[in-house]
Amino acid sequence: MNAYDEINKQLNDEMQALAEKINSKNYTEKDRNRLASIMYPKLKFFIWKFFKDQPESSIETEEALHNTLFKIFKGLESYNHEYRFTTWIYTIARNEALLHKHKITSQITVKLDSLTHPPIIEDNSSSNLEREEYLNTLFSMTHSEMFFLPECIEKDILIDKEINQMRGNDIAEKYDMNLNTVKTKIRKARKMLRDRVLENNPHMREQINEYF
Repeated sequence: MNAYDEINKQLNDEMQALAEKINSKNYTEKDRNRLASIMYPKLKFFIWKFFKDQPESSIETEEALHNTLFKIFKGLESYNHEYRFTTWIYTIARNEALLHKHKITSQITVKLDSLTHPPIIEDNSSSNLEREEYLNTLFSMTHSEMFFLPECIEKDILIDKEINQMRGNDIAEKYDMNLNTVKTKIRKARKMLRDRVLENNPHMREQINEYF
């Protein structure tokens, strides 16, 4: 292991320890600040790669980074430390970057017919803005859960479809199967994902059923 890898491992281990300390509600403000100071440059560089070709890449990066850090600290006390902290935060960062990139590159309204499609609501009334914020949170959470589905071909196909934005024909070619089979596996994976979200968030069943 070279010097860079050793330092990176030490920082990741320190983040893990700090996250578990905060998760146990036995921490100080100094612990939170230290965790933020380690995460900030790592997440900033990770998110910047999504926007490096954008005209205002630094602005877009900072906005997605701000949302990422907000969601990390908002959900930190409920973080499940059975999973590596780095996996959790980079999943959130990826979701926020993709969501923000989607917002700045697309003006179309997306029908809310799937847990895996981010909402864009054109009505700017107060109630609809609150609804959009709720749905954005649900979208981000759902994408996070996608990575924790059991390892199977359906999971891989769903990630290729929703995260990697691959077309159905390209997925069919990648996995050497016909398009109808791909569609069937995507439907199965989405049901698995929806069931997982409901299982881990039973208090949201009514809202999820209402919107999806």
